Amino acid sequence: MSNNSDFNRTLSRIFSNPTFKDILKSGTCDYVFEKLKKYDSVLSITPSSSVKEALQQVYVYLSRNYRNEYIYKNTIANKILLGRHNLNTTTLLSEFKVGGSIADLVLLNGTSTVYEIKTELDYPDKLKKQIDDYRKAFAKVYLVTHYSIAEKYHSIIKDTSVGLLSLNNKFQLSTVKDAIIDYSFLSNDVMMKSLRKEEYSSIIKKYYGFAPAVSNIKYFTACLALSEKIDPVVFHSFMLDELKKRKPLEQEYLESNDLPIELKHICLCINPSKKEYCNLFQFLNKTI
Repeated sequence: MSNNSDFNRTLSRIFSNPTFKDILKSGTCDYVFEKLKKYDSVLSITPSSSVKEALQQVYVYLSRNYRNEYIYKNTIANKILLGRHNLNTTTLLSEFKVGGSIADLVLLNGTSTVYEIKTELDYPDKLKKQIDDYRKAFAKVYLVTHYSIAEKYHSIIKDTSVGLLSLNNKFQLSTVKDAIIDYSFLSNDVMMKSLRKEEYSSIIKKYYGFAPAVSNIKYFTACLALSEKIDPVVFHSFMLDELKKRKPLEQEYLESNDLPIELKHICLCINPSKKEYCNLFQFLNKTI
């Protein structure tokens, strides 16, 4: 890791949702241009490079010197979602609120899998609470960390159903410990509170054939009471169906080679429209 933490944090801001929301909206970003020009020699950016080429150099630098959460999320998006699965049958959600925790990534296909990332910049103090929350809503939990600290985390989860993946310096994910499907901790209360109104309403209607005929202020409580009578494994299956509907707007762009691998996760997270993707490609083709 580089000791220049301020410099690293400045660069990492480039691969952030606020930065790319601006780019997607306007097709440009003064902050990114300013940083790419200011640090071109440090990042080995050649003269007259495109923004796309320059961003690739920034990503390489961060991958080697400041493996923040985005590097891990993007690796999972590329290696697991896009590398092993099909966007027609699999959905990846980022920053998903469950219980009192926020899951880094949730992958939904035939079952549900949570990926909790612990970078070299993180600490394990909240891990037990996070795992407890995730088990109440999802079937499998994986901890993802750097290979250099994998043994530390393995000692924490070795006697549980939680799996462990390690990221090496070639950005490959290796399985240290397989996760085991475990439905025994599922909680209808936690699952339902993680859903949007239209999603839990759909579940209640599918199971009972009706929705509660009560006022808006009493609607959630009425649905929650009905949900408690459903077998948790059945409710989980319904929840899975609902969450898998949160599909990308423009799937073909995500799967296209035109979208740099460095930006796959950020586009999965923001879910741009066709016009926004056009703005992004226009920006990437500009010369710094």
